Amino acid sequence: MTAMSPLRRGLVFATAELDPLGDLARQAEAAGFHRVWTTEYPHRDAVVRALAVAQRTESIEIGTGIAYAFARLPLAMAAMAADVQRLSGGRFSLGLSPGTRGVRRWFGADFEPPAPALVAYAAALRAAWSQNEDLADRPPPILGAALNPIMGRHVAANLDGVLLHPLAIARRHLVERLLPAVAKGSNARRPPSVIAWCVTSIGPDEEVARARARAQLAFYFSTPSYRTVAAGTGWEHIPAQVQDGFKAIGPSWARLGELIPDSVVDELTVSGTPATAARRVRRLERELGDLGVTEIAFQTVGAELGGSAFAASCEQIIHSLAPGVPDV
Repeated sequence: MTAMSPLRRGLVFATAELDPLGDLARQAEAAGFHRVWTTEYPHRDAVVRALAVAQRTESIEIGTGIAYAFARLPLAMAAMAADVQRLSGGRFSLGLSPGTRGVRRWFGADFEPPAPALVAYAAALRAAWSQNEDLADRPPPILGAALNPIMGRHVAANLDGVLLHPLAIARRHLVERLLPAVAKGSNARRPPSVIAWCVTSIGPDEEVARARARAQLAFYFSTPSYRTVAAGTGWEHIPAQVQDGFKAIGPSWARLGELIPDSVVDELTVSGTPATAARRVRRLERELGDLGVTEIAFQTVGAELGGSAFAASCEQIIHSLAPGVPDV
């Protein structure tokens, strides 16, 4: 993969909050961010949120990061995405994921094996769009979420871009396992876009900001299938500790976050005061750019953070990490 620098910067609305998104997207647009991403979970629809954001903005790109492929039949998703693409003036990208086994169980969905199923789903979307005259020149790009090498290879070979899960930037996993799979998948075609999600928590109090990042990491590490990112590292035992803690006390993410050491917070997040976060991002962009990443998406901390606190967290990211903001 070839270096791409400077990286584009995006903002991920990882939250159940809905009302603040339009105003926050407008702030990100004014600050020069390349894209905002909407998220999906039970009781939260990424495509609808993307449309709502599109109607409040004028130029910023908009993507779903992610929408669950299994939640909608391909023809229905194709129609929804086509409408968002038209109403946004061609600014929409459809980011998809097969979800974890646990999420698929919640929905009562069958989507196995997930990597080939996602590729077939994307092919069905393109077939539907090929019959839509309004999308003849610019159908929405299709991107796929990837954390493991199998998914990375399939997505790179068949979709327009790869969305790296926030845990995927664990360096050993990224460099030794995931990016080589992406490169192998894209050998026969132009390199796909590679967007790196990064848990981001910024505030005037360094320790409060880092504690929120720890809670978000604990939320992710509570999923057993995500523990592979730690294989071969000095913190290989951390995911199992978090999962044991989750079984004992449930989803108390702040408490479980206390199990995450400083070194892991440093490796997997951008967190701290505006000054420390800005310096961290400069270094991270150089490192990821040299690896072929094309965009960094700052993911807001959603675990145990909502309402006005969520909006304030987003505004800290926008003001501190807007493109062109100098190091402090």
